[in-house]
Amino acid sequence: MLIEVLPSTGYQRMPYLEDRLVIVIDVLRATSTIVTALANGCQAIIPALTPEEALEKRLTLPGSLLGGERDSLIIEGFDLGNSPFDYVPEKVGGRRVIMTTTNGTRAIRDSIAAPIIWMASFVNMQSIVLAVLREFENNHRLQGIVVYCAGTEERFDLPDILCAGMFIDALGSEIMLNDLGEAALMLYRSLEDHLLEAIRNSVHGKRLMSLGLERDIIYCSTPNILPVVPVVQDGEIVWLTGE
Repeated sequence: MLIEVLPSTGYQRMPYLEDRLVIVIDVLRATSTIVTALANGCQAIIPALTPEEALEKRLTLPGSLLGGERDSLIIEGFDLGNSPFDYVPEKVGGRRVIMTTTNGTRAIRDSIAAPIIWMASFVNMQSIVLAVLREFENNHRLQGIVVYCAGTEERFDLPDILCAGMFIDALGSEIMLNDLGEAALMLYRSLEDHLLEAIRNSVHGKRLMSLGLERDIIYCSTPNILPVVPVVQDGEIVWLTGE
């Protein structure tokens, strides 16, 4: 199995995606929040690039909520921010959420040429790994995996790379990696017993800490607490059928 890890949404040379499974990672916090929203009964997440696009989309989807952030803070006039703790069942149950974030939703949209796009984070890692193994056992048209790390403001992001490393480590030995995949694996193995500390001390982690969002960091750094595989279907992110 070939796995190529890409470092951020600022990575301009997207590889050939038509025969790849793309896994988007934005640990702090978009993919962690998307997983949580679906686990709490959200009908679908609709990614938007900008707040203006989100507002336009809501005109065609009455009853939908607006969610997302800029500079880690809720967007003025939106119903929800980008904290997983915003997406509780009493708010999102049975509802669609139109979401725009600085990095995560852009990475999802950048991957649109791929036939399969899933979202991963620490919180749903085991489910993602099991789903990948099943998919490659049954879908022989796929030629590999692109792990697309959303990054932080178009820069390398340590939490995303550590999450990519955990994913690679869990898949086992019969894989081929690009150089960043090898680096992600080595970094994860060197820090796997200190993940929370490493994520707290990352640039993004320090930013959230300064805003009093340590609870988000702790939650988003906790592996295997939700059995959800989010998948893009017809422009919406839903819970993968059968998961």
